[in-house]
Amino acid sequence: MKGIKPRRENGQGKAADTAIKRNIKKSYHYSYRPLSKQKSEEELKDKNQILEAVNKQLHQKLTETQGKLKDLTEKVELLQKFQDNSLAILESKGLNPDSETLESQQESNPDHMDSMLLLETLQDELKLFNETAKKQMEELQALKVKLKMKEEERARFLEQQTLCNSQVNDFTAALEEMEQLLEM
Repeated sequence: MKGIKPRRENGQGKAADTAIKRNIKKSYHYSYRPLSKQKSEEELKDKNQILEAVNKQLHQKLTETQGKLKDLTEKVELLQKFQDNSLAILESKGLNPDSETLESQQESNPDHMDSMLLLETLQDELKLFNETAKKQMEELQALKVKLKMKEEERARFLEQQTLCNSQVNDFTAALEEMEQLLEM
């Protein structure tokens, strides 16, 4: 025997059934969110957090590099002053590092030879320092470019997130309209 639905009188059963269906649809609608949208929103949030962390790291490295560059610049200035002072002292004693008389005086004066060796060492260290400073400036420029790229990437991400949110709102509104049409 097949199960037969008993008819209810005065349409009370039909009204109760529609109210139950409507409540089920509403509760289903508010808790329902398509998996692809949830995943894309979660991915966007994760990417945003990663970009923010990278941005903070780059900013920290940039600050550190700027501090090192400032220290190196001060050291270069001090070394240049020292070199200028050393050359001034040599010139005041009548010594010219490029002249032949200097070579003859170096042979007779061991202190002078020591000072010349120190001067050459200082010049070599200055050259090395200048090369190091150039490399660090290049690294700083590279970090600045990288930071700019990350900021642009973050701006694009925020635009995409805004677009996604507006699409979610549009879809939600469309679903609500469809539910209203289905209830009619």
